[in-house]
Amino acid sequence: MNSFSLVRNRWVAALFLGGLLSAPLFAQSDLPVLPLTQVNRPAGWQLAGALSSNPDGTLKTTTGNNILVGTRDPLTLANPTDDFQMRFEMLTTPNTTISLMLPTGQALSFGQTHDIARLLKAPGLWQTVEFLYKVGKTNSPATLEKLVINGVTVREGQLLTGKAAGPVAVLATGGTAAIRNVGYRVMSPRTVAQWSGPLSYTIVEGQFIGSREEAQKKKVLKQDTTALLNYEVSYGQPRQYTIFFSGKLNALQTGDYRFELNRGGQGGVWIDGKEVIPIDHRELGQPSIGNAKLTAGPHDVQVFFSRSWFRPGLGLFVSQAGTRPQPLHALSSLPEPDPIGVISVTPETKSELIRSFVQLPGEKTKRTHSLSVGSPTGIHYTVDLDQMALLQAWKGDFANVTEMWYERGEPQLLEPMGAKVRLPVQTPLMVLANETTEWPDSVGENVLRYKGLTVDKQGAPTINYELAGLAVTDAIRPEGDALVRTLSLTGSSSGVPYCRIAAGSSLEEVGKGTYAVNDRSYYVRFDPKAKVKVRQSKGKQELLLPVTMKNGAGSVQYSIVL
Repeated sequence: MNSFSLVRNRWVAALFLGGLLSAPLFAQSDLPVLPLTQVNRPAGWQLAGALSSNPDGTLKTTTGNNILVGTRDPLTLANPTDDFQMRFEMLTTPNTTISLMLPTGQALSFGQTHDIARLLKAPGLWQTVEFLYKVGKTNSPATLEKLVINGVTVREGQLLTGKAAGPVAVLATGGTAAIRNVGYRVMSPRTVAQWSGPLSYTIVEGQFIGSREEAQKKKVLKQDTTALLNYEVSYGQPRQYTIFFSGKLNALQTGDYRFELNRGGQGGVWIDGKEVIPIDHRELGQPSIGNAKLTAGPHDVQVFFSRSWFRPGLGLFVSQAGTRPQPLHALSSLPEPDPIGVISVTPETKSELIRSFVQLPGEKTKRTHSLSVGSPTGIHYTVDLDQMALLQAWKGDFANVTEMWYERGEPQLLEPMGAKVRLPVQTPLMVLANETTEWPDSVGENVLRYKGLTVDKQGAPTINYELAGLAVTDAIRPEGDALVRTLSLTGSSSGVPYCRIAAGSSLEEVGKGTYAVNDRSYYVRFDPKAKVKVRQSKGKQELLLPVTMKNGAGSVQYSIVL
């Protein structure tokens, strides 16, 4: 039976997050790349162009300046004097402990900090570290505003002790580390734009209006001016209302500007008559983003807000690269979102199975027949039951089901709570005419038909389906830092059954029976004696293995190492 809990620490995180969402931390997500040739390298570090690993875990490098490889001595990445944002990728050999040294002198030892260690990938795989740091002032301590490991936030608003104003450095002990793609940006609080005078506004009758044209046909309730954007100008009016704001925004310099609209209801933004943020419906804490190139000087800005059943609020932020978002609204106009505790499913003694919708990045439609399986071991996965594709695997906590179980649960979307790896979205098995036949993007029910599943004593499922005349069982089990997949086939078919063990932008053989996929995002591991074939198809590299059928039966097994 599924169990869920409003875990106390997640509830506190949600309370804190409400405040962060009303005042966004980051202005721009793209960070300027720090040239590694300019980094002052201690004796234990060297520049490299690329790397590969030997079976014993040691790294081999080629000449170049894309990667820093080293050990022991601290590698200084920056000497900050102001607030900053940083991102880098790291890779380690086995038994390496890597630490991030903060300007205050404190060190975060990744491998020895539980909530971070459980998110780290296996040695030899690239992983990401992102953080935002606020320097200490006379009466306030330095703050680690946000720390994200492999896409998962592990720290927010952590006050730091220590008065030192030292460097940001990486320290590797017990083995070797590699660092690449270092991004760094000072986060200035400077003003980038301001209203050049009062804003005029018009309040009309009616709520939940989805276009300016429709709203302009409604009865006018009030017209006046205000110094800043403020939905509170509607006080005293009927509950059902829509507001038009218009004014002159003075851009202090020519350049790219980012606008972030946060509201509880319908809202949109236009600059010089051009739609920058289209009208759509959002809750507080779910901002919309728009970008515009502006010349120095005044620009016509229009903001549309239509009240809905959500808690009302309206805020507009502006920023440029390297600056913190600056509010263009009255502070009282954007209340903090109501705190919602994360509803999570946590496997305890047995695996947990959840049927839900899943929507992957870049996909416009939901995958409506998905099964997510959580394990007490901390390694989890999602299968698309229409294609039998292993869509994603992750380490850490299991599933955020808030959008399934909170209030109406309309989206019905499950969100992994750990460090995710995206996997090919096509069926892993196919009957092909020969080894040059293209792998299909999808198959229909006339080729693949789901037949149900069985569950073992530990709660782990084995999926049953038919594929082109063959009966298939698909068992995925966590073992150590991997998911072991066993596909068993019975019956006969008109062609040769193949298993596509991996497909991606790159495949790198790192040992007999082991390949790194997608620039060392994850490994696939299989029997070293297996006669696999690497081929190019549709711009991807694929790893195919023919399934040998004897007396009407055959099987294939491989592991996905995270």
